[in-house]
Amino acid sequence: MLRIIIAIAVMTLATQLTRFFPFLLFSRRKPPQWLLTGSRLIPGAVMMVLVVSSIPHNLNFTLPGTWIPLSGVAAVSILHLLFKHPLISIFGGTGIYMTLLHFFG
Repeated sequence: MLRIIIAIAVMTLATQLTRFFPFLLFSRRKPPQWLLTGSRLIPGAVMMVLVVSSIPHNLNFTLPGTWIPLSGVAAVSILHLLFKHPLISIFGGTGIYMTLLHFFG
């Protein structure tokens, strides 16, 4: 039991240090431009990886397993172009995907 408590404490400390480190590092100086650019591009890159990994490999459009995920991808893309807000895109696309999956999947 003591080992579990120590492990939880060490994981908590490691997590908190990684969260506080950027604030400590850049509290007195401005972050470099490459870091600011990367932090701006990472959310889109993560969304792209999630979208590409959800596209089915078999493109037989008569099967629901093909057109339902593609409908979710289209919904995410359209919502993101309309609102430019990642949470709206993710939740809206997921809602449409889950609704289609429930009724047609």
